[in-house]
Amino acid sequence: MKPFQSIAGLLALAASLAWATAAHAQAVGTVTNLSGVLVVRSAEGTTRLLAVDSQIRRGDTLMTESYAYAQLKFNDGAELILQPQSMLVVTRYDYDAGKPQQDSIELGLAQGGFRSTAGAVGQRSKDATVINTPMGALKGNASMVVSLQQP
Repeated sequence: MKPFQSIAGLLALAASLAWATAAHAQAVGTVTNLSGVLVVRSAEGTTRLLAVDSQIRRGDTLMTESYAYAQLKFNDGAELILQPQSMLVVTRYDYDAGKPQQDSIELGLAQGGFRSTAGAVGQRSKDATVINTPMGALKGNASMVVSLQQP
C-alpha cells in the first residue's frame, strides 16, 4: 500500500468518527426548571451535575436525588417533569420538523416517575414514542403520568 493511500484512509476514518461523535452529542432537550440535585451520566460514562439551561443528549441517564424535581423540554416541544429519586434514560431521540416519517423517541424509566406532555412527535404519530419500564413498554401520543414504586 502506498503511504499516501494509507494516510488518506486514516484521515477519512478520523473524519467519519468525528462526524459520528458530533451527531451523537447533539442536544435533544434542555433542563428548564430544577429544584434539588439532577445528575447525568453520559453515554460515554462521564458524570456531572446539571443546572437550568443544561443540555440533554441522546444516551444520557438522568437521575434525580431525594426531594429533587427536574423539568425538561425536548426539541419537539414535549415537556417532562421527573419526580424525586427517578432514573430516566434517553435511549433514542430522532426528530426533524421537516421529516415526520423519521420521528422516533425511546425513553427508559428505571425507577421513580414522571409526568409528560406530548410534543410534535407525539402529535404526529401515536407509535413514535416508547417509554420502557421494568413492567413493560408504553406507547402513546398523549400526556402521561408514569410512576414506579421505589426499590
